[in-house]
Amino acid sequence: MTTCVPQLQRSYSLKTRRTLRRCAGFWAEKQRGLLTLILLLILVVPSLAQMDAPAPNLDASFFDTRPRQYLFGDWGGKRTALEERGVKFDFFYITDLQANPSGGLRQTQAGWERLRGTIDINFDRLMQWQGLSFHATGLWQSGANLGAKIGTLANPSDLVSAHTTRLDSFWLQQLFFNNKLRIRAGQLAGLDFYGNQEYGGSWLIEPMGYAFGNLFSSIYESFNPAGTPGAEVRFAPKRNFYVKSAVMAGNRDPYKQDPTGFHFQIRDTPDFLFEAGYLVHPPDGNLVNSAASAAGKSYPGVYKFGGVYNGGKFPDPAGHMSNGNYLIYGMASQAVFRSDARSNRGLDATFGFDWSPGDVSRENIQITAGARFNAPFARREKDRIACALVYSKISDPFRNFGDLLGAPPLGSEKAFELNYSLQVTRYFLLQPTFQYYVNVGGNPTLSNAPVLGFRTKVTF
Repeated sequence: MTTCVPQLQRSYSLKTRRTLRRCAGFWAEKQRGLLTLILLLILVVPSLAQMDAPAPNLDASFFDTRPRQYLFGDWGGKRTALEERGVKFDFFYITDLQANPSGGLRQTQAGWERLRGTIDINFDRLMQWQGLSFHATGLWQSGANLGAKIGTLANPSDLVSAHTTRLDSFWLQQLFFNNKLRIRAGQLAGLDFYGNQEYGGSWLIEPMGYAFGNLFSSIYESFNPAGTPGAEVRFAPKRNFYVKSAVMAGNRDPYKQDPTGFHFQIRDTPDFLFEAGYLVHPPDGNLVNSAASAAGKSYPGVYKFGGVYNGGKFPDPAGHMSNGNYLIYGMASQAVFRSDARSNRGLDATFGFDWSPGDVSRENIQITAGARFNAPFARREKDRIACALVYSKISDPFRNFGDLLGAPPLGSEKAFELNYSLQVTRYFLLQPTFQYYVNVGGNPTLSNAPVLGFRTKVTF
Protein backbone atom coordinates (compact mmCIF):
# COMPACT_ATOMS: atom_id res chain seq x y z
CA MET A 1 0.00 0.00 0.00
CA THR A 2 1.33 3.43 -0.94
CA THR A 3 1.60 5.76 2.06
CA CYS A 4 0.16 9.27 1.58
CA VAL A 5 2.48 12.11 2.66
CA PRO A 6 2.14 15.84 1.95
CA GLN A 7 5.66 16.39 0.55
CA LEU A 8 7.19 15.41 -2.79
CA GLN A 9 10.69 13.99 -3.19
CA ARG A 10 12.42 14.55 -6.54
CA SER A 11 14.34 11.29 -6.20
CA TYR A 12 11.12 9.27 -6.47
CA SER A 13 9.91 7.71 -9.71
CA LEU A 14 7.36 9.48 -11.90
CA LYS A 15 4.59 7.11 -10.79
CA THR A 16 5.45 7.66 -7.12
CA ARG A 17 5.53 11.43 -7.55
CA ARG A 18 2.07 11.36 -9.15
CA THR A 19 0.77 9.31 -6.22
CA LEU A 20 2.30 11.74 -3.75
CA ARG A 21 0.77 14.71 -5.59
CA ARG A 22 -2.68 13.12 -5.32
CA CYS A 23 -2.07 12.48 -1.63
CA ALA A 24 -0.88 16.05 -1.09
CA GLY A 25 -4.03 17.30 -2.77
CA PHE A 26 -6.10 15.08 -0.50
CA TRP A 27 -4.46 16.46 2.66
CA ALA A 28 -4.76 20.05 1.43
CA GLU A 29 -8.45 19.55 0.64
CA LYS A 30 -9.02 18.01 4.06
CA GLN A 31 -7.36 20.97 5.80
CA ARG A 32 -9.30 23.50 3.70
CA GLY A 33 -12.54 21.72 4.59
CA LEU A 34 -11.79 21.91 8.32
CA LEU A 35 -10.87 25.59 8.16
CA THR A 36 -14.02 26.34 6.14
CA LEU A 37 -16.14 24.64 8.82
CA ILE A 38 -14.42 26.64 11.56
CA LEU A 39 -14.95 29.94 9.73
CA LEU A 40 -18.61 29.12 9.13
CA LEU A 41 -19.09 28.43 12.84
CA ILE A 42 -17.50 31.75 13.81
CA LEU A 43 -19.69 33.63 11.35
CA VAL A 44 -22.93 31.74 11.96
CA VAL A 45 -22.92 31.39 15.76
CA PRO A 46 -23.53 35.09 16.59
CA SER A 47 -26.41 35.12 14.09
CA LEU A 48 -27.96 32.06 15.73
CA ALA A 49 -27.59 33.70 19.12
CA GLN A 50 -29.76 36.63 18.06
CA MET A 51 -32.67 34.45 17.00
CA ASP A 52 -35.71 35.16 19.17
CA ALA A 53 -37.23 31.87 18.09
CA PRO A 54 -36.22 29.03 15.79
CA ALA A 55 -37.51 28.94 12.26
CA PRO A 56 -40.70 26.90 11.75
CA ASN A 57 -38.88 24.04 10.05
CA LEU A 58 -36.34 23.66 12.90
CA ASP A 59 -36.75 21.53 15.97
CA ALA A 60 -37.54 24.05 18.71
CA SER A 61 -36.11 21.80 21.40
CA PHE A 62 -32.67 22.12 19.79
CA PHE A 63 -32.49 25.81 20.76
CA ASP A 64 -34.53 25.63 23.97
CA THR A 65 -32.28 25.82 27.05
CA ARG A 66 -35.05 25.07 29.58
CA PRO A 67 -36.51 21.57 29.52
CA ARG A 68 -33.66 19.10 30.04
CA GLN A 69 -30.51 19.74 32.07
CA TYR A 70 -28.75 16.51 31.03
CA LEU A 71 -28.67 14.63 27.73
CA PHE A 72 -29.84 11.45 29.46
CA GLY A 73 -32.41 13.27 31.57
CA ASP A 74 -33.15 12.67 35.25
CA TRP A 75 -32.85 8.85 35.11
CA GLY A 76 -36.55 8.52 35.84
CA GLY A 77 -36.25 10.74 38.90
CA LYS A 78 -33.39 8.73 40.40
CA ARG A 79 -30.84 11.49 39.86
CA THR A 80 -32.87 14.08 41.77
CA ALA A 81 -33.62 11.58 44.52
CA LEU A 82 -29.91 10.85 44.95
CA GLU A 83 -29.04 14.55 45.07
CA GLU A 84 -31.64 15.05 47.80
CA ARG A 85 -29.80 12.37 49.77
CA GLY A 86 -26.48 14.13 49.16
CA VAL A 87 -25.10 12.03 46.28
CA LYS A 88 -24.41 14.02 43.11
CA PHE A 89 -23.05 12.76 39.77
CA ASP A 90 -21.60 14.76 36.89
CA PHE A 91 -20.65 13.30 33.49
CA PHE A 92 -19.55 15.17 30.39
CA TYR A 93 -17.71 14.81 27.09
CA ILE A 94 -15.66 17.75 25.80
CA THR A 95 -13.48 18.17 22.72
CA ASP A 96 -11.36 20.91 21.13
CA LEU A 97 -10.76 20.89 17.35
CA GLN A 98 -8.21 23.47 16.17
CA ALA A 99 -5.91 24.26 13.23
CA ASN A 100 -3.35 26.89 12.18
CA PRO A 101 -3.40 27.77 8.46
CA SER A 102 -0.05 29.59 8.69
CA GLY A 103 2.83 30.41 11.00
CA GLY A 104 4.60 28.51 13.74
CA LEU A 105 6.82 25.48 13.29
CA ARG A 106 4.33 23.85 10.92
CA GLN A 107 0.78 24.16 9.63
CA THR A 108 -1.51 21.40 10.85
CA GLN A 109 -4.67 20.57 12.75
CA ALA A 110 -5.35 18.60 15.91
CA GLY A 111 -8.15 17.53 18.20
CA TRP A 112 -8.24 16.65 21.88
CA GLU A 113 -11.14 14.89 23.60
CA ARG A 114 -12.00 14.11 27.22
CA LEU A 115 -14.70 12.08 28.96
CA ARG A 116 -15.01 12.81 32.70
CA GLY A 117 -17.11 11.45 35.55
CA THR A 118 -17.40 12.95 39.04
CA ILE A 119 -19.16 11.97 42.27
CA ASP A 120 -19.69 14.22 45.30
CA ILE A 121 -21.15 12.89 48.54
CA ASN A 122 -22.47 15.23 51.24
CA PHE A 123 -22.62 13.22 54.45
CA ASP A 124 -24.75 15.93 56.09
CA ARG A 125 -27.68 14.60 54.07
CA LEU A 126 -26.63 10.99 53.68
CA MET A 127 -25.98 10.10 57.32
CA GLN A 128 -26.17 13.41 59.22
CA TRP A 129 -22.41 13.68 59.77
CA GLN A 130 -22.07 17.42 60.00
CA GLY A 131 -19.49 19.02 57.67
CA LEU A 132 -18.11 15.81 56.10
CA SER A 133 -17.98 15.33 52.32
CA PHE A 134 -16.23 13.15 49.74
CA HIS A 135 -15.16 13.92 46.17
CA ALA A 136 -13.75 11.73 43.39
CA THR A 137 -13.27 12.27 39.68
CA GLY A 138 -11.73 10.27 36.85
CA LEU A 139 -11.44 10.54 33.09
CA TRP A 140 -10.37 9.18 29.74
CA GLN A 141 -8.64 11.54 27.31
CA SER A 142 -6.85 11.31 23.98
CA GLY A 143 -5.81 13.34 20.95
CA ALA A 144 -2.94 15.39 19.52
CA ASN A 145 -1.19 18.42 21.03
CA LEU A 146 -1.50 21.32 18.59
CA GLY A 147 0.61 23.61 20.79
CA ALA A 148 3.59 21.24 20.59
CA LYS A 149 3.22 21.00 16.82
CA ILE A 150 3.14 24.80 16.42
CA GLY A 151 5.74 25.48 19.13
CA THR A 152 3.68 27.78 21.37
CA LEU A 153 4.30 28.58 25.05
CA ALA A 154 0.61 29.10 25.79
CA ASN A 155 -1.19 25.98 24.63
CA PRO A 156 -4.19 26.66 22.33
CA SER A 157 -6.23 24.10 24.33
CA ASP A 158 -6.41 23.90 28.12
CA LEU A 159 -7.42 20.21 27.91
CA VAL A 160 -4.17 18.85 26.49
CA SER A 161 -1.72 16.83 28.56
CA ALA A 162 -1.24 13.08 27.94
CA HIS A 163 -3.27 10.11 26.76
CA THR A 164 -4.63 8.45 29.87
CA THR A 165 -7.46 6.68 31.64
CA ARG A 166 -6.94 7.79 35.21
CA LEU A 167 -8.47 8.51 38.58
CA ASP A 168 -7.59 12.19 38.73
CA SER A 169 -8.35 13.17 42.31
CA PHE A 170 -10.24 12.09 45.42
CA TRP A 171 -10.44 13.50 48.90
CA LEU A 172 -12.28 13.63 52.20
CA GLN A 173 -13.18 17.06 53.52
CA GLN A 174 -14.28 18.11 57.00
CA LEU A 175 -15.61 21.51 58.07
CA PHE A 176 -15.27 22.89 61.61
CA PHE A 177 -16.36 25.97 63.59
CA ASN A 178 -19.41 26.87 61.51
CA ASN A 179 -17.51 26.29 58.23
CA LYS A 180 -14.68 28.66 59.14
CA LEU A 181 -12.06 25.89 59.12
CA ARG A 182 -11.76 23.31 56.33
CA ILE A 183 -9.39 20.34 56.25
CA ARG A 184 -9.03 18.34 53.04
CA ALA A 185 -6.82 15.29 52.43
CA GLY A 186 -6.42 12.76 49.64
CA GLN A 187 -5.19 13.03 46.06
CA LEU A 188 -5.32 16.63 44.83
CA ALA A 189 -4.50 18.57 41.67
CA GLY A 190 -2.67 21.66 42.86
CA LEU A 191 -3.52 23.78 39.81
CA ASP A 192 -7.21 23.27 40.58
CA PHE A 193 -6.78 25.43 43.71
CA TYR A 194 -3.56 27.49 43.40
CA GLY A 195 -3.07 29.70 40.34
CA ASN A 196 -6.46 28.68 38.96
CA GLN A 197 -8.44 31.15 36.83
CA GLU A 198 -11.69 32.28 38.43
CA TYR A 199 -13.46 32.56 35.04
CA GLY A 200 -11.59 29.62 33.55
CA GLY A 201 -14.38 28.04 31.52
CA SER A 202 -14.71 31.16 29.37
CA TRP A 203 -11.64 30.49 27.19
CA LEU A 204 -9.87 27.64 25.40
CA ILE A 205 -6.26 28.87 25.67
CA GLU A 206 -4.53 27.14 28.59
CA PRO A 207 -3.38 29.96 30.91
CA MET A 208 -6.87 31.55 30.72
CA GLY A 209 -9.03 28.45 30.46
CA TYR A 210 -7.41 26.62 33.39
CA ALA A 211 -4.39 27.99 35.26
CA PHE A 212 -0.93 29.52 34.75
CA GLY A 213 0.88 27.28 32.29
CA ASN A 214 4.36 27.61 33.83
CA LEU A 215 3.45 26.37 37.32
CA PHE A 216 4.32 22.79 36.41
CA SER A 217 7.38 23.52 34.27
CA SER A 218 8.84 25.81 36.99
CA ILE A 219 7.67 24.20 40.25
CA TYR A 220 6.17 20.79 39.32
CA GLU A 221 2.83 21.69 40.88
CA SER A 222 0.35 18.84 40.33
CA PHE A 223 -2.33 19.42 37.71
CA ASN A 224 -5.61 18.05 36.39
CA PRO A 225 -5.80 15.13 35.59
CA ALA A 226 -2.49 14.12 37.23
CA GLY A 227 -3.40 14.65 40.88
CA THR A 228 -0.93 13.67 43.60
CA PRO A 229 -1.22 12.92 47.34
CA GLY A 230 -1.68 16.01 49.47
CA ALA A 231 -3.47 17.81 52.29
CA GLU A 232 -4.85 21.33 52.67
CA VAL A 233 -6.03 23.57 55.50
CA ARG A 234 -8.25 26.59 54.78
CA PHE A 235 -9.28 29.19 57.37
CA ALA A 236 -11.94 31.82 56.65
CA PRO A 237 -12.53 33.98 59.76
CA LYS A 238 -14.91 36.16 57.73
CA ARG A 239 -17.10 35.53 54.69
CA ASN A 240 -14.98 37.82 52.53
CA PHE A 241 -11.48 36.69 53.56
CA TYR A 242 -9.59 33.40 53.63
CA VAL A 243 -6.10 31.97 53.91
CA LYS A 244 -5.15 28.45 52.89
CA SER A 245 -2.04 26.32 52.72
CA ALA A 246 -1.25 22.86 51.40
CA VAL A 247 1.51 20.34 50.91
CA MET A 248 1.36 18.10 47.83
CA ALA A 249 3.67 15.55 46.25
CA GLY A 250 5.66 17.29 43.52
CA ASN A 251 5.89 14.23 41.28
CA ARG A 252 7.92 15.24 38.21
CA ASP A 253 6.63 12.44 35.98
CA PRO A 254 3.16 11.76 37.42
CA TYR A 255 1.75 9.73 34.52
CA LYS A 256 4.56 7.17 34.81
CA GLN A 257 4.90 7.29 38.59
CA ASP A 258 1.17 6.63 39.00
CA PRO A 259 -0.36 5.80 35.60
CA THR A 260 -3.85 4.91 36.90
CA GLY A 261 -4.21 7.28 39.86
CA PHE A 262 -4.93 4.37 42.22
CA HIS A 263 -1.36 3.86 43.50
CA PHE A 264 -1.15 7.01 45.66
CA GLN A 265 2.52 7.52 44.84
CA ILE A 266 4.55 10.13 46.76
CA ARG A 267 7.68 10.80 44.70
CA ASP A 268 10.26 13.61 44.41
CA THR A 269 10.29 16.67 46.65
CA PRO A 270 6.92 18.10 47.77
CA ASP A 271 5.36 21.45 46.92
CA PHE A 272 4.40 23.84 49.71
CA LEU A 273 1.55 26.11 48.63
CA PHE A 274 -0.06 29.22 50.11
CA GLU A 275 -2.84 31.59 49.09
CA ALA A 276 -4.77 34.46 50.66
CA GLY A 277 -7.95 35.77 49.10
CA TYR A 278 -10.43 38.61 49.46
CA LEU A 279 -13.99 38.22 48.16
CA VAL A 280 -16.25 41.10 47.11
CA HIS A 281 -19.97 40.40 47.62
CA PRO A 282 -19.53 36.70 48.45
CA PRO A 283 -22.63 34.48 48.36
CA ASP A 284 -24.62 34.60 51.59
CA GLY A 285 -26.31 31.51 52.96
CA ASN A 286 -28.69 33.65 55.02
CA LEU A 287 -32.03 33.76 53.19
CA VAL A 288 -33.04 37.12 54.69
CA ASN A 289 -29.82 38.85 53.66
CA SER A 290 -29.91 37.15 50.25
CA ALA A 291 -33.44 38.40 49.59
CA ALA A 292 -32.46 41.91 50.61
CA SER A 293 -29.40 42.01 48.37
CA ALA A 294 -31.39 40.60 45.43
CA ALA A 295 -33.21 43.92 45.10
CA GLY A 296 -30.06 45.61 43.76
CA LYS A 297 -27.20 44.89 41.41
CA SER A 298 -24.37 42.67 42.65
CA TYR A 299 -20.74 43.01 41.58
CA PRO A 300 -18.90 39.93 42.88
CA GLY A 301 -15.11 39.74 42.72
CA VAL A 302 -12.17 37.65 43.91
CA TYR A 303 -8.66 38.97 44.65
CA LYS A 304 -5.92 36.52 45.60
CA PHE A 305 -2.19 36.30 46.11
CA GLY A 306 -0.21 33.12 46.52
CA GLY A 307 3.03 31.26 46.14
CA VAL A 308 4.54 27.80 45.68
CA TYR A 309 7.90 26.49 46.90
CA ASN A 310 9.71 23.30 45.93
CA GLY A 311 12.98 22.41 47.67
CA GLY A 312 14.20 19.97 45.01
CA LYS A 313 17.04 20.39 42.54
CA PHE A 314 16.58 22.54 39.43
CA PRO A 315 19.02 23.03 36.50
CA ASP A 316 20.20 26.32 35.03
CA PRO A 317 20.73 26.69 31.23
CA ALA A 318 24.18 25.08 31.48
CA GLY A 319 22.83 22.10 33.41
CA HIS A 320 24.24 23.07 36.84
CA MET A 321 21.88 21.99 39.63
CA SER A 322 20.78 24.17 42.54
CA ASN A 323 18.42 23.59 45.45
CA GLY A 324 14.97 25.12 45.58
CA ASN A 325 12.69 27.16 43.36
CA TYR A 326 9.58 29.20 43.97
CA LEU A 327 6.82 31.04 42.11
CA ILE A 328 4.54 33.83 43.29
CA TYR A 329 1.30 34.98 41.67
CA GLY A 330 -1.51 37.49 42.00
CA MET A 331 -4.97 37.40 40.43
CA ALA A 332 -7.96 39.75 40.34
CA SER A 333 -11.39 38.92 38.90
CA GLN A 334 -14.20 41.45 39.15
CA ALA A 335 -17.67 42.11 37.76
CA VAL A 336 -17.52 45.68 36.43
CA PHE A 337 -20.95 46.15 34.82
CA ARG A 338 -24.44 44.72 35.36
CA SER A 339 -27.40 45.69 33.21
CA ASP A 340 -30.12 44.51 35.59
CA ALA A 341 -30.67 43.68 39.23
CA ARG A 342 -30.66 39.98 40.17
CA SER A 343 -28.82 39.16 36.94
CA ASN A 344 -25.25 38.40 35.91
CA ARG A 345 -25.77 39.99 32.49
CA GLY A 346 -22.88 42.35 31.95
CA LEU A 347 -19.09 42.61 31.86
CA ASP A 348 -16.50 40.75 33.96
CA ALA A 349 -12.76 41.45 33.85
CA THR A 350 -9.78 39.45 35.09
CA PHE A 351 -6.03 39.97 35.40
CA GLY A 352 -3.22 37.75 36.66
CA PHE A 353 0.56 37.56 36.80
CA ASP A 354 3.21 35.18 38.07
CA TRP A 355 6.97 35.39 38.53
CA SER A 356 9.70 32.88 39.25
CA PRO A 357 13.52 33.30 39.47
CA GLY A 358 14.88 33.26 35.94
CA ASP A 359 18.10 31.39 36.68
CA VAL A 360 16.28 28.04 36.89
CA SER A 361 12.88 28.83 35.33
CA ARG A 362 12.91 28.99 31.55
CA GLU A 363 9.45 30.59 31.29
CA ASN A 364 9.61 32.73 34.40
CA ILE A 365 6.89 35.35 33.75
CA GLN A 366 3.33 34.94 32.58
CA ILE A 367 0.64 37.64 32.47
CA THR A 368 -3.01 37.02 31.69
CA ALA A 369 -5.81 39.50 31.05
CA GLY A 370 -9.33 38.92 29.86
CA ALA A 371 -12.87 40.18 29.66
CA ARG A 372 -16.19 38.44 29.09
CA PHE A 373 -19.69 39.72 28.46
CA ASN A 374 -22.39 37.47 29.88
CA ALA A 375 -25.68 37.23 27.96
CA PRO A 376 -24.73 39.60 25.11
CA PHE A 377 -28.22 39.06 23.69
CA ALA A 378 -31.14 39.43 26.08
CA ARG A 379 -32.84 36.17 25.10
CA ARG A 380 -29.61 34.16 25.29
CA GLU A 381 -28.98 34.22 29.06
CA LYS A 382 -26.29 31.52 29.05
CA ASP A 383 -24.28 32.76 26.05
CA ARG A 384 -21.01 34.65 26.41
CA ILE A 385 -18.46 36.63 24.37
CA ALA A 386 -14.89 36.52 25.70
CA CYS A 387 -11.50 37.92 24.74
CA ALA A 388 -8.08 37.44 26.33
CA LEU A 389 -4.36 38.24 26.18
CA VAL A 390 -1.58 35.94 27.42
CA TYR A 391 2.01 37.20 27.71
CA SER A 392 4.71 34.55 28.28
CA LYS A 393 8.38 35.52 28.72
CA ILE A 394 11.55 33.45 28.43
CA SER A 395 13.95 34.39 31.26
CA ASP A 396 17.19 36.20 30.39
CA PRO A 397 19.60 33.31 31.21
CA PHE A 398 17.65 30.88 29.02
CA ARG A 399 17.05 33.57 26.40
CA ASN A 400 20.74 34.31 25.86
CA PHE A 401 21.88 30.70 26.00
CA GLY A 402 20.81 30.32 22.35
CA ASP A 403 23.66 32.62 21.29
CA LEU A 404 26.11 29.75 21.78
CA LEU A 405 24.38 27.90 18.95
CA GLY A 406 24.26 30.92 16.66
CA ALA A 407 20.51 31.31 17.07
CA PRO A 408 18.88 34.68 17.77
CA PRO A 409 17.94 35.25 21.41
CA LEU A 410 14.48 34.20 22.48
CA GLY A 411 12.03 36.76 23.84
CA SER A 412 8.36 36.72 24.69
CA GLU A 413 5.20 35.32 23.15
CA LYS A 414 1.93 37.25 22.94
CA ALA A 415 -1.27 35.29 22.38
CA PHE A 416 -4.79 36.64 21.81
CA GLU A 417 -8.16 34.88 21.86
CA LEU A 418 -11.71 35.84 20.87
CA ASN A 419 -14.58 33.38 21.22
CA TYR A 420 -18.34 33.06 21.40
CA SER A 421 -19.89 30.55 23.78
CA LEU A 422 -23.29 29.35 22.56
CA GLN A 423 -25.29 27.32 25.07
CA VAL A 424 -27.39 25.56 22.45
CA THR A 425 -29.25 23.56 25.10
CA ARG A 426 -28.65 23.17 28.82
CA TYR A 427 -26.56 20.08 28.07
CA PHE A 428 -24.85 21.10 24.80
CA LEU A 429 -22.24 23.87 24.43
CA LEU A 430 -20.68 25.09 21.16
CA GLN A 431 -17.76 27.53 21.42
CA PRO A 432 -15.97 28.68 18.22
CA THR A 433 -12.73 30.57 18.83
CA PHE A 434 -10.01 32.55 17.07
CA GLN A 435 -6.49 32.84 18.49
CA TYR A 436 -3.45 34.71 17.24
CA TYR A 437 0.15 34.11 18.37
CA VAL A 438 2.85 36.77 17.98
CA ASN A 439 6.47 35.50 18.21
CA VAL A 440 5.50 31.85 18.56
CA GLY A 441 7.46 30.28 21.39
CA GLY A 442 9.22 33.60 21.95
CA ASN A 443 11.20 32.86 18.78
CA PRO A 444 11.56 35.93 16.51
CA THR A 445 12.41 33.72 13.51
CA LEU A 446 8.95 32.07 13.49
CA SER A 447 6.09 33.83 11.72
CA ASN A 448 2.94 34.71 13.62
CA ALA A 449 0.32 31.97 13.80
CA PRO A 450 -3.48 32.31 13.65
CA VAL A 451 -5.40 29.41 15.19
CA LEU A 452 -9.05 28.68 14.43
CA GLY A 453 -11.16 26.10 16.14
CA PHE A 454 -14.11 25.29 18.32
CA ARG A 455 -15.07 23.44 21.49
CA THR A 456 -18.08 21.23 22.05
CA LYS A 457 -19.28 19.96 25.40
CA VAL A 458 -22.11 17.54 26.16
CA THR A 459 -23.30 16.95 29.73
CA PHE A 460 -24.89 13.56 30.27
